[in-house]
Amino acid sequence: MGVIKETIVAGDGKTFPKKGDKLTMHYVGTLQSNGQKFDASRDRGRPFQFVIGQGQVIRGWDEGVAQMSVGEKAMLHITSDYGYGARGAG
Repeated sequence: MGVIKETIVAGDGKTFPKKGDKLTMHYVGTLQSNGQKFDASRDRGRPFQFVIGQGQVIRGWDEGVAQMSVGEKAMLHITSDYGYGARGAG
């Protein structure tokens, strides 16, 4: 259980976020069961910002995004225990 990162576009491979860094990124959240989009930062017209490693986001993001270097585009496959749990966010 956890998070698996699938790289779509490679980043610089050198610059990775450290705990406490403020990150800015776009994302699309989809359901694994049917691919349905449930959230997207671009739909709101602005990127999402958070401080990594502080529990401000789901565990799958804290751990998955930490594996991404600057400029990387990836898909994070996150199990429910690293996301919103078995009951979801609703």
